[in-house]
Amino acid sequence: MSSSPSQAMYEKLLQQLNQLVPLNPQQQRELYRAVRSETLPKGSILLSQGEIANDLYFVAAGIIRSFCHLNEKEVTRWFGTEGSFCTSYFSFTYRQPSEDSLVLVTDCELLSISCEGLQNLFHTDSAWIDLSRRLLEHYYTHLLERVMSFQTQSTAERYNSFLQEYSGIADQIALGHLASYLGMTQETLSRLRARRKKR
Repeated sequence: MSSSPSQAMYEKLLQQLNQLVPLNPQQQRELYRAVRSETLPKGSILLSQGEIANDLYFVAAGIIRSFCHLNEKEVTRWFGTEGSFCTSYFSFTYRQPSEDSLVLVTDCELLSISCEGLQNLFHTDSAWIDLSRRLLEHYYTHLLERVMSFQTQSTAERYNSFLQEYSGIADQIALGHLASYLGMTQETLSRLRARRKKR
């Protein structure tokens, strides 16, 4: 069940947003009225493949996994961790069925804003349009970096980069999901883990 966000959760959200576009007190109040908070258990499904994404989520605590089905295989696309914004961006932006599903890897504390709520903010202040654009830029930059990693890095380098970017969460993610995200077999990932522990 959703509710108004706690002050602690809302401060986490503001800290991230102010790095993109500083918000004045009036804008902060408008945003507070538009967002809702939810605490959901591990395994909860936020979005299923084929649905239209109606909410943009901010992860105050926990881990979200995005995955799709390709050639009858489940492929992990990305992980959303504390401080990140998560949705199926193409679906949310263009109101098209999502190619991805979003599921909680752990219990999560989330803040969300609906597409309608965001559109209402757009009509009140152009700063929200600028903020939305910057979030999309951040998403596509991260996507490009991920594509480049597959073109230029070895499996060991991709694993090391993951550990640096997502410090402390590898042990909370199922081996198969992490291997899929990194584009390697579970056996390869197991060997890389074992080799790293021996150092």
